[in-house]
Amino acid sequence: MNIAILIGISKYTSLKPLPACFFDVENMRRMLVATQKYDDIQLISETTSASQVKDALRNFFAKHQDSGEIEEAFIYFSGHGVYQNDALLCCTDFDSSRPATTSISNSELDDLLRSVNPSVAVKVIDACQSGSPYIKDANIGFEKSLGKSQLNSFICMASSQQDQSSYASASESFFTANWIDAASSKTDGQILYRDIQAALADAFVHDPDQTPFFINQGTGLEIFSKVTEEIKAFSASRAKSASPEKPEADIASLIEKEIASRDRQFVPHNDAIEASNASKSNLILQKIADPIVAKFYDLAFKTDTKLSSIPKSRNVASFAEEQAWAKRYFTKINYESYKTRTLNPLKFRTIIGRSFGEQNQDDYIVETKTRPASLEVTEPLPIEVAELIYSSRHPSLAAFRTYVGVVHSLTEVMILSSTVRLTQKGWNTSAPELSEIQWKYRTIPWTDIVKTPDAIWAEAKALGEIDIRNFLESLPPKVEALTEEVKAEGLAAAKENTEIA
Repeated sequence: MNIAILIGISKYTSLKPLPACFFDVENMRRMLVATQKYDDIQLISETTSASQVKDALRNFFAKHQDSGEIEEAFIYFSGHGVYQNDALLCCTDFDSSRPATTSISNSELDDLLRSVNPSVAVKVIDACQSGSPYIKDANIGFEKSLGKSQLNSFICMASSQQDQSSYASASESFFTANWIDAASSKTDGQILYRDIQAALADAFVHDPDQTPFFINQGTGLEIFSKVTEEIKAFSASRAKSASPEKPEADIASLIEKEIASRDRQFVPHNDAIEASNASKSNLILQKIADPIVAKFYDLAFKTDTKLSSIPKSRNVASFAEEQAWAKRYFTKINYESYKTRTLNPLKFRTIIGRSFGEQNQDDYIVETKTRPASLEVTEPLPIEVAELIYSSRHPSLAAFRTYVGVVHSLTEVMILSSTVRLTQKGWNTSAPELSEIQWKYRTIPWTDIVKTPDAIWAEAKALGEIDIRNFLESLPPKVEALTEEVKAEGLAAAKENTEIA
């Protein structure tokens, strides 16, 4: 038996609508029906809350736990996605303050797939990773969390890398459209999942802004479908509905409109400089907004820090290299050399026969390698990194620091931010607790910055004060803890009195 569940979320209460997702899920349904392979196909689409989606998913897989052997279980999703400790697929009521309860997690999808023990599990995810990921998760981000399946034979195809968008027109998402075209392109024989992946890779090879990724745990020869007459008819209907060729005048008009749209994203260099200066001037006049934080802390500023000297700069530089920031922003990655030592395979047999202290220098191969060390801005702005310094008024209370870094292109500004607690390294010295640093990043159009210069640091400052407030509120013992302590003391006293009596 083969089963499939298709989810398309097009309407959101707090995120921008995605009208194409409504059509995506219907087109994918038509594709799967045309294969004549799937015994049960269920759709979840349009306006659907997280609780409704989860109930539908759980009921669907519970129904098939006793259906006998499941050859393939296929899950498709089209909508918004975020990464917050796991890949999360956003439902209509998604709320960034309650991400786990307003989305479907990748781990829950895997649990559901395991519950029916399919011979082959397939996930196709067409989701823009909107939201604000953390740079410290560069190696375990959205795409890598999707690949953490514990299934025996597992195939995942997703529309874009972390920090990329998944693009769409009003009527279809480009990844889904190309997926369907790839799956229906053959005229006879069998369609392997690896054939679909190869065609998708080719479809986006010249698009640096969207790069699909694939994860395979299996033979690599899993069959999506045999070519049926229904698939041929479906493919022909899609080709027929495609827009006819436009005359040269129409093509030129479309190009002019697109160029005009892109031109509107640019701001003059002077405007960018003025906005940056205004943001810097406004920042150093700020006071602590939270009254509880203001009671225990003083706020000062430092605005001459360089991006290359921020804490955990190597993590930021490694992420920038992975995401090719140098191609998109005015940045340069600085590299450093380091040496690695590995056992010489030619000496392995002789090494085993010796004790640890008898090993020789030529038992190892020493190599010099390079790695990203820091990120540098190549087109400086008046504000490169701002430090918001929260100094404690009490010696026993930890100080905090909020960092706000600015990386930019001609059209947008990427804001890097992190709030970190300082630990004492001596009577009069302290340093950021590096283990707590999480560099968060988000992009803002230059046009918005010019209108509202404070947008560079406003969110980072507000979130930083929330973190400090949470820290302060964690200091007093909880009422429940006090109650248990009193109970324990009372029991001990009662026991002592009993023993004396």
